[in-house]
Amino acid sequence: MTTLFDLLGESENDMSAALGYALAHAPAFLRRVVADLVPDWSGSLKDAVVALQTARPDEGITDLELRLGEDLFAIFEAKRGVEFPSVTQLIQYAPVAARNPAATRLLVTLTNRSPAAAAADDYPTALHGVPVCHWSWRQVRDLGRAARSAERTLAAKRLLDQFTSYLGAILGMETRFSNMVRVVSLGAGRPPGWALGWRDVVEQYGRYFYPVGKGLPDPPNYIAFRYDGRLQSIHHVEAVEVFTRPRTLFPEAADEVWQPCYCLTLGPKIVPPHVVKNGPRIQRGAHCDCMLDTLLTAATISDALTETQRRKNAK
Repeated sequence: MTTLFDLLGESENDMSAALGYALAHAPAFLRRVVADLVPDWSGSLKDAVVALQTARPDEGITDLELRLGEDLFAIFEAKRGVEFPSVTQLIQYAPVAARNPAATRLLVTLTNRSPAAAAADDYPTALHGVPVCHWSWRQVRDLGRAARSAERTLAAKRLLDQFTSYLGAILGMETRFSNMVRVVSLGAGRPPGWALGWRDVVEQYGRYFYPVGKGLPDPPNYIAFRYDGRLQSIHHVEAVEVFTRPRTLFPEAADEVWQPCYCLTLGPKIVPPHVVKNGPRIQRGAHCDCMLDTLLTAATISDALTETQRRKNAK
């Protein structure tokens, strides 16, 4: 164990408890969270209450509630993975929030998915008149990091260090899998109505895009492209944006409106020192995830995938 929060565990209830503890003992972090929920808020934290596992007859048990006098009442429903809380579950909590007298009442979902994925999946934006907003655990972690410098005590700073490290380990962003690379296939054609090919988007613009949500993963740290039977290049993902009108990013695109898509801005090429062919495990347009060093040292992508899986299973 490397943080005090590891004593709790890694379930969604454990993560909710860790968040509640951090909110209760790190005032600057609490202020950041409230300001993110209520952008025009400038009040006092003296009436703040953080409650865990609050049970009400016929209305379920909430993961975490944040109450701030007459300013805010927010119910957080947390999931560890990428699945959103069921609408049925949120409907249980909506009346609780609706009858609270606070000026701002919210239902907040917390998962490993990005807010853009929630929008793309047509997740509810309100229930019983109560707004529903979606946060990712990465967003919570980033708020904790940003609040650290504003904490007045060393104890609160250390607490946030441990909290963000705890979340980082669970999310897999700063630990042994931080070098994971998503390997995708690039076709030779072009989108209908475009004067720009799929490969041109990567090679000329240094970008790559794919739909948000619908079961697809959030953007990775690294992405690699393969075509003509072999690995072509690996790139760090420098930035991510969401678009619906492709022509705003690519002048050669058709002038049309799409469902939300991620657009990844790619870093410089990382090219293996030798030819890395697909190998027998990589079929047609299949995608896979491999550790960065395996792609640079293995004879084939198949071998890199096998070694990546061996390491993960050995942990």
